[in-house]
Amino acid sequence: MFPTRAYPRDAEAIVALRDDLARWQLGSGIAQWQPGEVTADMVRTQIADQEWFVLRDDGAISATVRVMEDDPRIWDDLVAPGTGDALYVHGLMVRRTHRGRGLGGVMLDWVAGRVRDAGRATLRLDCAAANTALRAYYVGLGFRERGEREFPAPWKTLARFEKQVA
Repeated sequence: MFPTRAYPRDAEAIVALRDDLARWQLGSGIAQWQPGEVTADMVRTQIADQEWFVLRDDGAISATVRVMEDDPRIWDDLVAPGTGDALYVHGLMVRRTHRGRGLGGVMLDWVAGRVRDAGRATLRLDCAAANTALRAYYVGLGFRERGEREFPAPWKTLARFEKQVA
């Protein structure tokens, strides 16, 4: 089971998955995402930039990840933009019905392989600082916390993580 590039027709499904997870998070008291803050047009543009990858189960998307070459909005205070030492993850999502199958780890392991293949050494990601379960998940996968950074709403405070993979 390996992720493949997302197609433009996947944009609506990716947004629907994100909105579904956002509603679940809010219902669980987790302040991470808000429904409607990402649009299909935004995702289609990111797909055209070859940033989205999906894992399919019987044709349906079961997990997603967005992989970026650089992320200066979140990391520029710690890493000079354009250094080319890392890949950056956003939009790591697993369909709730697939929870507990280890798909998040599968996706992150796959991205780590892309980091190595690109001749880079580091995988970086972030999450809402208040999301203690997700923070613990990343630490459990071997990520090291690199501090928090304040942003205006809707992001608020983000916790940043990195993992050496080379």
